[in-house]
Amino acid sequence: MILKKIHAFILVLSMVFINAQAQENNTITLQTLLQEMTDRGSLAQWPTAAYTCKQASSYSRDSKTKNTIVEDGKYKTGNFGDENVPRDWGKGWFENHDFSQYIRTEVNNGRKEDVMFEDDNPGAIVRFWATFGGVPSDFGGIYRLYIDGNPEPVIEMYNHNLVGQSGLVGKPFSFFAPEEAENPVWRGRNLILPIPYAKSCKITYDGEHKYAHIGGWRGHYYQINYRSYEDRTQIESFNKETLNTYKDHIEIAGKQLIEEPLVEGEQLHKTNVVLKPGKSIALKLKGKRAIAQLQMQLKAANQEQALRSTVLKIAFDDNQTVWCPVGQFYGLGYKQLAHKTYYLETDKAGKMISRWVMPFGKKAIVTLENHGNQNVTVEDFGVTHKAYDWNEQSMYFHATWKETRGLDSELRSDYNYVSIKGKGVFVGDNLTLFNTFPDTTGLNWWGEGDEKIYVDGETFPSHFGTGTEDYYSYAWCRPQWFSAPNVSQPIGEGNKTPGNTSNNRYRLLDDIPFTSDFTFDMEIWHPYRAKLNFSPATFFYAFNGAQWNIKPDVAGVQQKVALKIEDVPTN
Repeated sequence: MILKKIHAFILVLSMVFINAQAQENNTITLQTLLQEMTDRGSLAQWPTAAYTCKQASSYSRDSKTKNTIVEDGKYKTGNFGDENVPRDWGKGWFENHDFSQYIRTEVNNGRKEDVMFEDDNPGAIVRFWATFGGVPSDFGGIYRLYIDGNPEPVIEMYNHNLVGQSGLVGKPFSFFAPEEAENPVWRGRNLILPIPYAKSCKITYDGEHKYAHIGGWRGHYYQINYRSYEDRTQIESFNKETLNTYKDHIEIAGKQLIEEPLVEGEQLHKTNVVLKPGKSIALKLKGKRAIAQLQMQLKAANQEQALRSTVLKIAFDDNQTVWCPVGQFYGLGYKQLAHKTYYLETDKAGKMISRWVMPFGKKAIVTLENHGNQNVTVEDFGVTHKAYDWNEQSMYFHATWKETRGLDSELRSDYNYVSIKGKGVFVGDNLTLFNTFPDTTGLNWWGEGDEKIYVDGETFPSHFGTGTEDYYSYAWCRPQWFSAPNVSQPIGEGNKTPGNTSNNRYRLLDDIPFTSDFTFDMEIWHPYRAKLNFSPATFFYAFNGAQWNIKPDVAGVQQKVALKIEDVPTN
């Protein structure tokens, strides 16, 4: 045991040394990307190597401009799978054929390959999500990754082995969401191991043509998030020896992503405080410091309402940047359920931990406010904080929350999560909702809508998704619980039956820098047009002076949380 600990310590030291050498040489490698992925504090600093984060996906190519007025989609056309059931595919900006769409088809070595993604800049693949329906999932196509113009692929692997399973790398870098489902096809396949390239990268798929003769519905859905760096950026390209070269570093980073860390620093706590309606308690910090961990545990007669009506408010250097219900801040919504990501962790007993690094230059005030009508016992409320080198590249942590009660999905629309003016980095979000469609046969899925993210004045989104559940890394509206370093679903009952759903996505390397503005819209696409309580929270870092369009909503957190259909407004 002692020898193993010594070996692990030596590996960590070697990782630090190699990383320091690479940074000194300004070279990005798989190892430096793993270091960045597991360094929570890196998100609070503006990137030293400039990059943009974009997405390639199978979104419907008929969705061309949001300024086009189209019919609302209340018509039926086509069939879904082999069932003789009319399918509503939408139209125009809200067209929903978001599968098996490619950049082009080309012939390589006598075989037809569909190009899913290509980038002609130095960069790195940082998230690869996919799922399949119909024939291809039964027989399997092949993914090929071509790097730096080499006609021979550096990775050539069946789709079901590369993304989700351990053909390239194991957990937690490759995983299913959910891990188990009634049908093994009904899962999101995820690969979050970074794949860097010095000059260019292209990814192709050959399953569409290989099995076209079999017939049936062939649905290949995919999302590929990637960083595109400036031309002068030095990057060590992924090759067939990379996994062996950095084997130990992959192992250590994988353990860091899933194991509970020991967060060092000074602690400040308040315990067993009865927070009466209208009252608040606060923790105050001074100096150049950073909050490394923020934890709390609440108890109330109506626990669900306490998680919604108790609000976390944080001001850094006299600038309030966080205002969010406690439950939503910790990714629960308002159900005390367990889940664990790299940044947030909760358990059924009520312990909630945030490991977002939150630096400041002079002072911070962390406040809990009770906007409900019941006493809330704050069993624990504490921060772990430490000295921080606040500098010109340091950014403040932000969290926003909003809810639309009785959201009308009758007409399809783009629902704004947040719009930001300024300079910063978008790092994650979560969504809590209550679905009222009464059917219990599994036909009430609310989440066909695509994310649409605009960065720095874009008129067409650089992130255009394939469905809300795909954005949150699962698939086929599955209700099962799942939890991974970057995504989780503590509860999914509202996916297939009337009820509550809570989805989380926190960005490890697929964070999105913006220099002037950022807008996140989520398409509302409910085939059966049910009312929803729809509540997103967003998380980002930004420089002083940033402005955002979501304001504190005291009346909103005082509303009764929905536990049954009748709790959702119908007007």
